[in-house]
Order: sequence, then C-alpha cells, then structure tokens
Amino acid sequence: MSTSDTLMTPVVVLNCPRTTKELITYVRGVLVALQGNASFSSPPLSLTVFAADIAALEEAETKAATRAKGAAALRDARLAKVKDDLAQYRVYVQSVVLAIASSIDAAALVESANMSLRRPTMRNTPEISAKNADVSGKVVLAAKSLGPFVVYSWEYSLDQANWTPMPATRKARTELTGLTMATMYYFRFRADTRAGLRDYSQIVSLVVH
Repeated sequence: MSTSDTLMTPVVVLNCPRTTKELITYVRGVLVALQGNASFSSPPLSLTVFAADIAALEEAETKAATRAKGAAALRDARLAKVKDDLAQYRVYVQSVVLAIASSIDAAALVESANMSLRRPTMRNTPEISAKNADVSGKVVLAAKSLGPFVVYSWEYSLDQANWTPMPATRKARTELTGLTMATMYYFRFRADTRAGLRDYSQIVSLVVH
C-alpha cells in the first residue's frame, strides 16, 4: 500500500456529550431513532432494555444531585451500563453500514440512528515507521499516536498475504526480535480507540539487519 492510498471503510462514531444530563438526552435520541427503524431490525440488545437502562440512569442522576450517600456510585454504575449499551449499538450500526455500497446511503443510514460517519481521509504521511535496532534481528516499530486510551495491535508478514499478530500495546511503539537477517519484512497495525476499531494502517517494509 502506498502512502497515497485512501482507506474507504466507513467508521461509525458516537456523538456523546461530556455531562451525564446531556448524555441522557443524546441516548434518548438514539433510542427514538432506532425504534421502528426498519434498517436496524435485529439489534443486539432489546430497545426495551435500553429504555429501562436510560430511565434508571436518569433516576440515579436525579438522586446523585441530592448528594445522598451512595447515590453518586449508583449513578456511575448505571452510567457505565448505558455507555455499554450504546457501544453495542454502535458496533451493530457499523455492521449494517458495512453492507451498504453507496457512501451517500451509508451516511443517511448512520444519521437515521442518531450517530455520525467518519470517513478516513487521504494520508500523505506514513502512519507507521520501522527501523533496525542496534541488535541483529531486532526491529523498532512506531505509529502515529492516536491519543490516550488506545490499544495498538501490531502485525508482521513476509508476503503481505499472511500476517502474524504481535502483542498489543497501549503505547504507539513496540519492538520485535528474533527476525531473520537480510530478509524483507512488512509491518502494519490497527488501533482500537474509544470510537471503535480503526482500519489497518499503511504497510511499511524493511530489510532486517
């Protein structure tokens, strides 16, 4: 893959606000958007359960405002449950969108679920670099940092057809040892972010020393 390649896979993202009250409004919008939406007829979680979880969070948020003992902890637990519900719906919407051929139709479909579509743009700079270390058979890989709370899943290959996974890291850097000298290797990574799993990065090659 060249540095000018464009990755065309659409990525569904959530529009979650920062405060709990605003989040409640947002998730209610998602609930309403999915109810009766023929494009999303088989959600992974019942909308009735989702509605109940939202109602429980709203009740807990009201109690937390009174500063009653244990109210904040209860609110946080119910907030986590609603966020987990929302994450399941995002993954579901993503799976439906991947089957849509038209980018215009995909965007409209995502909008109908009260979510957004982020499409990767043209990349003119490498996302990943590979260099030989000071020890034979050792390579240092570095990715363009995507911020906190990101997991980087690394892979290498000898032919760009069969890929071998490496240990995932939370840092945008890793090392690989025991490689065969004077051999061409290919490397790539995939990032799992708060917004979901991204496309594979560009592929870089390196003759190992």
